[in-house]
Amino acid sequence: MTQLVLNALTDHYNRLRLQCYVVPGITQADGGPLEIYYDPPTNAQGNEIQTRAKGNTALTTLYTVLLLAKDKDGNRLFDDSAGTVQALTENVPGRVLTGIAAAIMTFSDGAKLGNSSSPAPTPDLSTG
Repeated sequence: MTQLVLNALTDHYNRLRLQCYVVPGITQADGGPLEIYYDPPTNAQGNEIQTRAKGNTALTTLYTVLLLAKDKDGNRLFDDSAGTVQALTENVPGRVLTGIAAAIMTFSDGAKLGNSSSPAPTPDLSTG
């Protein structure tokens, strides 16, 4: 029975992988939308983010994006380096970084799941 449950949970997680977030108002050099792909964070990844952030909300946002954002092929988008941290911290508006992190941490409804068949919802950042 335990293995059946673990298999069901693993299968469910695999269906959630490679969701897509289209960053509002930002285009790539070719004029296309900037798309960030992600898998829902596992407990291990969440623990790593929290450990590195040391309770700092801005760092939690930073490390969520740094460690979990992917390209369309499922490869990590950002190197975990001081230069990348500096660029994301000093050259990217907090609202943009927060939007990406919020998408990664948001539970998508069932209709939007299935390996990026449709983009994840854009988080509403107008409140708070």
